[in-house]
Amino acid sequence: MIDPVQLPLLLKAIDFVFEEGRKILEERRERRKLNDVPPKSQDSEPVKDLVLPEPEDEKGIRQDLLTSKVDELLWQNHQFEIQHLVKLLETYSHNYYLAREQYAKWGNALVPPIIVHNMQDAENSMIETIKQLEIVLSKVYKKDINLIQ
Repeated sequence: MIDPVQLPLLLKAIDFVFEEGRKILEERRERRKLNDVPPKSQDSEPVKDLVLPEPEDEKGIRQDLLTSKVDELLWQNHQFEIQHLVKLLETYSHNYYLAREQYAKWGNALVPPIIVHNMQDAENSMIETIKQLEIVLSKVYKKDINLIQ
């Protein structure tokens, strides 16, 4: 058995799912509330907003994962997939913060549509990647991890 405290990549994946990803999704929800714009899919149908668990529940799940042992064979089978997903999340996170900075420089009234699109695209890509990472982490830990619903 491998102790996850010794695996920086696994810790980074867990931290991203529980901290960075949650923060960006909350910013997205707040921005939508301020703009009073219902989320839409590509088919122009309203999409229901994502449901995040309460922070207290999330801390318990995170702590449980950090203290759990990981089977070495499961880790070896999924290590490169987790590494790939973490790199994607880092890229999407960087793109999101860059677009948010550009958005702030232009101001709400003058922001070009491409900047808004880039920010939304980074958010959507992050959501999909976090869901994939949750699935892989569920396999590695043999526990159900569904934070984004």
